[in-house]
Amino acid sequence: MVTGIIASTELEINIVAGALQASKRFDIHYKTFYSGLINSRSPVVICIVGVGKTNAAHGTTLLIERFSPQIIYIMGIGGSYPSSGLDIGDIVIAEKEIYGDEGLVLAGGFHTMQEIDLPILRIGGSDYFNEFLLEVPEKLRSAKNKGNFVTVSSCTGSLEKAFAMEKKFNAICENMEGAAVAHICKFYGFSPVELRGISNIIGDREAVKLDKENIIIASESVQRFFLETIA
Repeated sequence: MVTGIIASTELEINIVAGALQASKRFDIHYKTFYSGLINSRSPVVICIVGVGKTNAAHGTTLLIERFSPQIIYIMGIGGSYPSSGLDIGDIVIAEKEIYGDEGLVLAGGFHTMQEIDLPILRIGGSDYFNEFLLEVPEKLRSAKNKGNFVTVSSCTGSLEKAFAMEKKFNAICENMEGAAVAHICKFYGFSPVELRGISNIIGDREAVKLDKENIIIASESVQRFFLETIA
């Protein structure tokens, strides 16, 4: 059984990639891949997709079409909403991925695709709007920090907007790729598993880079969790 892994940057998957036996690094259509074995027996293919929904969709499609994984893990970092109670380095498991800015913005606020009755995907008579259920493996069902993730094109940078987002979607964290990966996986008849390490608590911020040390803590935490708990 081939396990696929999606990550947006090298930093978010370098430890797992380094743990592969008989590993190979190669590029397909401007996406970096690693293939190899975990525990000398389980084949793994990693795709570093790049940041954002379009890159995520492209990389996920390449991964599925070329390597036919039976399961896909999304791994990386995420920002936690202020009421989640999460801290830097905490591991969170997605129960649902939600497109946070596909819809209609009016003077009175944001309306989802469902609210305007415009599905983004229709398969087998089922309509999908902003939300996709994710797979939670048995090993992770007792994990403490599970909940809804929101995928955005523009990261939330104000406390007021953060409170509005977590309330609108009953969510614990946000990222820039997860819903797009789940969307593509739905075309192929399965749902991915998503694990993230918390790199920042969303609130008022300036247009500056996130703290590099916290990014490293978050990315290392989630990768070690994957290797110790799942792989």
